[in-house]
Amino acid sequence: MALQAIITIAPAKLGKKPGISGTLEGSFQTKRGNTDKDEYSAGLRLQYDNNASYLVWSDFIGVYGEANGERNTNKTYAHVRLVHDMIEYINWELFVQSETNEFTSVDKRRLGGGGLRFGYEDKSTGIVYCGIGAFYEYITYSTHIDPTEYNWRVNFYLAYVKEIKDKYKFAYVAYYQPKFGDIDDYITSQGVEFKMKIYEKLSIKLNLYYDYDATPATGREKTDFTQLTSFTYDF
Repeated sequence: MALQAIITIAPAKLGKKPGISGTLEGSFQTKRGNTDKDEYSAGLRLQYDNNASYLVWSDFIGVYGEANGERNTNKTYAHVRLVHDMIEYINWELFVQSETNEFTSVDKRRLGGGGLRFGYEDKSTGIVYCGIGAFYEYITYSTHIDPTEYNWRVNFYLAYVKEIKDKYKFAYVAYYQPKFGDIDDYITSQGVEFKMKIYEKLSIKLNLYYDYDATPATGREKTDFTQLTSFTYDF
């Protein structure tokens, strides 16, 4: 049910990019012959870092695809997050999110929540973040069978980022989101990202995602695996 952001899975660090910054990302795949296939994705990340106590970032994403003239991918994602410094490597966070996914039968998913983020940084090994918090979600389905959901979920995540000589970046993130009062209803997501700078602000990026929803919409699979290669431009 969760749509992972194609912009980046690496969490933002306070003070790393002071002021306004952002990333444009896009990918496309076209195949003709025995199989006709088109798939397009586009995304935008905007960020403001006051270089003192807080930063705000937002992701806006759309993915669309067709195979043999029939639509097989159609999803959107928007996320806005505020990260505020408490003491060194301890932050509090607030976030809101909206998403749709036609092919998991999610008509609308809206959520809002917050929590704490704990970090550890070592120049040789990279940065590790651990987050804990909660959010409230509202979900409607296009199946007309599944009931509208109003849930509180716990939110745990682990993230790792390693940059090498300002040219390469490796990142990993994992989420575990069980429902309050029903531990059998949970969502897990994992993502791996490798980014390589091609020329100045232009990079190529490979992402792998694995999502698991223990209680998906009627008739939908519990697991989703995605591989995405895209180009990014930082500004």
